Amino acid sequence: MRETKKPSAKTQLLDVALALFNERGSADVTTNQIAEAAGRSPGNLYYHFSDKEEIVRLLLDRLIARWAEVYALPPGRAPDLADLDRMLSGNFDALWQFRFIYRDLPMLLQRDPKFREAYGATRTAGFFNFRQLLDYFAAAGVILPPSSETDAEELAQLLWIIGDYWLPFVEAGGQELTKDRIDQGIALFRRVIKPYLRT
Repeated sequence: MRETKKPSAKTQLLDVALALFNERGSADVTTNQIAEAAGRSPGNLYYHFSDKEEIVRLLLDRLIARWAEVYALPPGRAPDLADLDRMLSGNFDALWQFRFIYRDLPMLLQRDPKFREAYGATRTAGFFNFRQLLDYFAAAGVILPPSSETDAEELAQLLWIIGDYWLPFVEAGGQELTKDRIDQGIALFRRVIKPYLRT
């Protein structure tokens, strides 16, 4: 029987940090707490990371990689409705998995210029790619093409806003953040795109 390879110390620390940030928010978690929860010394943590901000940026890299997986078009064929559903579910799964980034986003953007630069570049490229995806689905006959470029741009913006800001909206209303709330976000996303679906 083949042994499962243990994650590296760096990977383990990132996994623990993600869990703690999701539970408490990144502002309320210290590097010492991350090291302790991972069963490692603070010195070992600082061997791998210069500070907490670097940990946050590396978790952002993980989220970016997850987005690339979620929004990958099927090779060798036109996308269909199942692909659209897969992307939708995958996006909100990433939203849940990296929820601290969405919840703490204004603070993270203000606190760390390097994070702000990385997120800004990713957001610009991501929105452009998302807008292109809508064109691909329209060309494949999955959705009706929006009536104008303005309509297409506004549809993309609405869907992007739901994807990025659903969690802060839920919490601002004093509601507990649960997986059921994520399902509500998926339902809202589907409601916005429903008029464009071919029946």
